[in-house]
Amino acid sequence: MPLSPEAEGEAGHVAHDGDNQTVFSQQTPMTDLLAMVAYEQDAETALDNLNRAALELTGSRNAMIARMNDELGCLELTHGLGSEWERASGEKVQVDVSTGKGIVGYVAATGTSFRTGNVREEPRYRNLFGTTVSEIAVPVRDRHGRIRAVLNVESDRENAYDESAEKLCGQIALFAAIVLDRQEAQTREQALLEVANALDKAWTEEELIEGVIRVAGDVLRFQAFSVFLRDPQSDRFILRGSVGRLRDSVGKIGYGKGEGCTGWVAETGIPVLLDHPTADARWRGLHVEFPSQQIASFLAVPIVSRGKTIGVLRAIRRVTDNEFLDNRFTQSDQSVLTAVADHMATVLQSIGSVQRMVHSERMVAWGELSAKSSHMIGNRMFALRGDVNELGYLLDQPELDRGALKEIFGHLAIGVTRIEEILQDFRDFLTATQVEKESADLNEFVSETLSEMMPHRGETSISLDLYPDMPPIELDRRRLRRALSELIENAFNHVKGGSIRVATALARSEDIRAAGLREARSYATIEVEDTGPGVNPEEKELIFQPFFSSRVKGMGLGLSIVKGIVEAHGGGIYEGGEEGHGAKFIVLLPLLERSKTGKQ
Repeated sequence: MPLSPEAEGEAGHVAHDGDNQTVFSQQTPMTDLLAMVAYEQDAETALDNLNRAALELTGSRNAMIARMNDELGCLELTHGLGSEWERASGEKVQVDVSTGKGIVGYVAATGTSFRTGNVREEPRYRNLFGTTVSEIAVPVRDRHGRIRAVLNVESDRENAYDESAEKLCGQIALFAAIVLDRQEAQTREQALLEVANALDKAWTEEELIEGVIRVAGDVLRFQAFSVFLRDPQSDRFILRGSVGRLRDSVGKIGYGKGEGCTGWVAETGIPVLLDHPTADARWRGLHVEFPSQQIASFLAVPIVSRGKTIGVLRAIRRVTDNEFLDNRFTQSDQSVLTAVADHMATVLQSIGSVQRMVHSERMVAWGELSAKSSHMIGNRMFALRGDVNELGYLLDQPELDRGALKEIFGHLAIGVTRIEEILQDFRDFLTATQVEKESADLNEFVSETLSEMMPHRGETSISLDLYPDMPPIELDRRRLRRALSELIENAFNHVKGGSIRVATALARSEDIRAAGLREARSYATIEVEDTGPGVNPEEKELIFQPFFSSRVKGMGLGLSIVKGIVEAHGGGIYEGGEEGHGAKFIVLLPLLERSKTGKQ
């Protein structure tokens, strides 16, 4: 029997049977049902309990909740209870709402409740269960008024429901709306966590934009999404990344301040949320993913840093084929995108600070490099000039002294070689951060590099220890080979008759912290360990600075070049050995993100 208005006010409680399922009776007050919704944090369980409440409190044969699937543009029966539902529960039932046909489709299309005492007399009815005679269907709206689901109860008795039963279903539908809103909020919260995680891993603007674009497509599920950043030289907001058909226009198109709705956001720093934006006076229809007449909703928010707009995030939704599906952006969507923009502004500011610091450090190093290289080349040129003068003197003699000429030739060759080494160090230092990365097998790369060096070695033993099933990474083979060769060469120069161990592994948390990296990302390591004298603790940081060297040969740029190459790969390096027990250089390189490797 349906629940009467008097019964709604009676004292009662929600009980549980032996299977921990919620049991409802006609003495169950709405306050107890609300308490169940409030305390049950799992949305799927809460919806199942609401179905049970609708079934038992209305004396129905079947009770179901059909949820809106925005991507498919239809309703899907996701939760149900009853004899026929249990027999058909293995089937995924979809209800087309594009035509508004069928009782459930009609309710979804019109947003009005529907009650009938005999479905056979109702032309809208579409047969789902042969036992259905009476039916109630009520809409479930979100806080923005959009239809997100339909609650439906069915009975095998004629005229089984009255107005109080319809009212009860409406109240349960309100509880279902609370559950769905809470689930959406939780989903958005998780999405923002994924956004923050993705953005925190970025070391460059390119990595940052790539992370935002990936999250917009995979997590936030925007149909079309674009990132515009201000170009300081032109003072225009240039497209830097896009989900949609503008991908091929990255770097080629942009907006001036005040130009169109996107340019207006760039100029004012105020978000814009428009439904059917062609009616807006600011609309120009420039650089959009869909024709203007096909745009259902437009959302753009500014990226603001230190009070200035430095970019715009823009999302667009297309008009769907289903006229009853409301896919417009909401204030919640704007809040999420604003949070993404705020976090992006913080990371961009951090990246800019790091780049300025690195630039400043490299400019200082450039000055020192210029001064030292000039001094070293000057010394070599002085020696070469002396050898050339001596050569001229010998050639002027009546008889050539072949032994003396051969000695002069040797001096000249050594001088030229030394200058070439200085110039090569100079070039390597300047180009250390210019990398062109490609996906590679780290173990294979390390093995190849080591095999190239092995034939030229003597008594020192060297071992290779490779981590099995190493995930792929991106690297510049030529640059990183230069870095690894330098570390191995450095180990050979400090080991006499000892041993060297080269190994790969997955980075531990302590490795990531020691290298000064962020633990939000996963890394692989290359370890080069030797049995030499090790490194003085006071010199562990100094050894990576330009011109610091304990060797006479070269300019002291070797480890500085290694550090520059590794950092250009988004990694880090530190010396983790113990003085007196050998040196241990640990290189950390970022692993490829799952979205790139295709792994789930």
